[in-house]
Amino acid sequence: MRDAWVRGVLVAGVAVTACGCTSHSSEMTKPQPDRASEINLELGIDYLRKGNLTQAKEKIDRSVSQNPRNAKAQMAAGLLYDRLGEAKKADGHFDRAISLDSKDPDIANNYAAFLCRNDRFERGEKFALQAATNPLYKTPEVAFLNAGNCARGGNNLPRAEENYRNALRVRPRFAPALFAMAEIENQQQDYLSSRAFLQRFMELGRPSPQSLWLCVRTERALSNASAASACAARLKNEYPSAAETKELLETERKPG
Repeated sequence: MRDAWVRGVLVAGVAVTACGCTSHSSEMTKPQPDRASEINLELGIDYLRKGNLTQAKEKIDRSVSQNPRNAKAQMAAGLLYDRLGEAKKADGHFDRAISLDSKDPDIANNYAAFLCRNDRFERGEKFALQAATNPLYKTPEVAFLNAGNCARGGNNLPRAEENYRNALRVRPRFAPALFAMAEIENQQQDYLSSRAFLQRFMELGRPSPQSLWLCVRTERALSNASAASACAARLKNEYPSAAETKELLETERKPG
């Protein structure tokens, strides 16, 4: 999920940068360092998307140096240093980006995801909701999903459920939110609701090992032995090496 989210963000960043370079007249009015910063940012984002972190670092660092007030460059630096495992440095760049452009939903949502991965759930949810409710944001369902993940990480299940449901109101067939709802309902022992969300999730494509294992647990809780056995068989046949398969086999070895 995280990789998919990063790819989506980087595509948006490239598009924004490219749009800034299409007008010849506007380019002529920009100071040279600003133009150079945008060019290096675009190159750096492309390298980051391709996983070439060495070249991405060179270009993004140069972009930030050329124009420290380039909010998109600061955001890209946050993404980069997060990928490099330098959380403190990433946080500094994200914080700088949000201070430069607090209304940019891409920046807010990226910072939210970073904060929640680093257990700063309340602040992360705040920025995710800020992005989700921005009418200019093209994928509010992703921001609502991040808000739900933040609330869930902070063990606030009612608010997590509210955020996931908001994601599904925007996009009813949004697979990550459907699966998150199935998990939460299972966790809260509402097994019939968990089954319903899981069925909607499975209609969208090949089940994952996580969804098949959740199916086993849900159907067992509902005393539906045949459905549980069917999901268990698929899990063992399609994902024999998955961690969820090992968990399943352990439960089958236990007596009673």
